[in-house]
Amino acid sequence: MISIDRTPTSTPNAGTREDQQWVIAHEFGHEWFPMIVGSNERLYPWMDEGFNTFIDLGNAASYFRGTPYGDSIEVHPLHLYVDHAKPGEEQPLITNPTQVRDLFWVGYQKPALMMQTLRYEVLGKDRFDKAFREYIKAWAFRHPTPADFFSMMRDESGMDLDWFWRGWIYSTARVDQSVDSVRVESDRPETLVSLSNRGTMVLPAEMSLLFADGSRSTVKLPIEMWNLGSVFVYRVPETKRVVRVEVDPRHVLPDVNRLNNVWPRQTSPPVR
Repeated sequence: MISIDRTPTSTPNAGTREDQQWVIAHEFGHEWFPMIVGSNERLYPWMDEGFNTFIDLGNAASYFRGTPYGDSIEVHPLHLYVDHAKPGEEQPLITNPTQVRDLFWVGYQKPALMMQTLRYEVLGKDRFDKAFREYIKAWAFRHPTPADFFSMMRDESGMDLDWFWRGWIYSTARVDQSVDSVRVESDRPETLVSLSNRGTMVLPAEMSLLFADGSRSTVKLPIEMWNLGSVFVYRVPETKRVVRVEVDPRHVLPDVNRLNNVWPRQTSPPVR
């Protein structure tokens, strides 16, 4: 029997095939979180509903692949960001759920976005999947805390993720990556791209370069780029003239100001 709960994701009378699949998959998912991997759902809903929603998104995308719904469902949490992550109103994921004003966001959608970002933009799918599977295996029929989850993801991925959890779990930090300037050195044909992190959340950066001859280059910069502060200067190895630079060109990060993502500056956000 499937128990339909009364949470914001429940649509027991769903009429569409997509909604019915979502509800059934979500409720079956609870057999794993928090039933087998027994985190405390009354204290940490993001470890229960959030993980479940994250898996639901990937599952729905795979099940309905090739349809408008299946090919767009995984970006749903990112599109919700602007309406729910409002400065002064948003609450950290670690907030006790009895004090949460927007459980749909804090318990479900933002943790799903966090896990997507960790999987696709920080660790990569292979490294993330291995670490997450090991977490599930190690804590099956036990009761993990957030610290246990953090430790497993660190140990299995081989990457210190304290900076990531601080931004996503313990604060409402916001990401705002910017291309500040592009200049050519006077004494040699070298282009310097000045990037800055104007927000309080740090994430790796992806940068797209367009050259005068029409060629393009994509550069992925690791999180260590911010080790010395909020400004980073990238030296373009190509000697061709750079005519356009954009950070987060795939629009996968919850960047709060896309106007400064592009050089030369635009008067409206770049169209994906």
